[in-house]
Amino acid sequence: MNESHEPERTFAALPPSQGRGFASSWWGRAWLKALEDTALDGQQLKAGRRLAREGRVGAVSVRPGRLTAVVQDRDSTAYRSDVLLQELSEEEWDRFLDMASERSGHIAALLDREMPPHLVEDAAAAGLDLLPGIGDLEPECSCEAWDHCPHSGALCYQVARLLDQDPFVLLLLRGRDERRLLDELQMRSAARAARGPDDDGPAEDRTDKPARGVRADEAYAARGILPALPPPPPMPAQPGLSPSLGTETDPAPGIDPSALEFLAADSAVRAYAMLAEALAPGHERRPPA
Repeated sequence: MNESHEPERTFAALPPSQGRGFASSWWGRAWLKALEDTALDGQQLKAGRRLAREGRVGAVSVRPGRLTAVVQDRDSTAYRSDVLLQELSEEEWDRFLDMASERSGHIAALLDREMPPHLVEDAAAAGLDLLPGIGDLEPECSCEAWDHCPHSGALCYQVARLLDQDPFVLLLLRGRDERRLLDELQMRSAARAARGPDDDGPAEDRTDKPARGVRADEAYAARGILPALPPPPPMPAQPGLSPSLGTETDPAPGIDPSALEFLAADSAVRAYAMLAEALAPGHERRPPA
């Protein structure tokens, strides 16, 4: 990616942290656990935690593979501190996006700007580590320490608080901003129909609710007088297009028209795949999921 077009988000400096816990969300606590479990020098991290708790970390810049902030020491000396984390490769992102697009629950959560905790487990099952492991967080600081110093430690602790606000920070750090991620999910969802009826994701993700209808014994008793079933509908060439929700009127608070359009398009793709499966030869002989 051209560096001038590299996605970047900047978060304003946070006030001193109150209370005993440093992070409140699942993602913030998971980041802290990964950080503390893999730390080579616990004393440096403790010193960094104190700096972060005292509000000595300035605005934090987050971009693929790098965190940056100016951190003030207790004597008010300012240091530029960077922490590097390996981005996921294109092949790894392909696996992540395929995994996420196969589960409707993941798509709905990501569209709602939520990252479900079990996304970590599902990513791990696909061979991907979202959270940092031992040696993954590489520090660079103007204090010229050779390893993690209190300043880079403070920056890492501050990221836990940013993850409380927005867990997509972790995915940006791994190489994808929110808009690109959702666009690529939509492309995979739209392509699912072209892959055939047998490739629509795990059966446990499908919602099968019992339909209300005629009792079986009544239908059997009336078999001689009921008309024949109509022929099945012809298979359309492609999923239907969802309507555009863009109007001159501003949407109601909390409503994201682009997210609704995405969900409508995704529903059309899933309905198309279900119809293709129902019209496939031998479908009536297949055991139910």
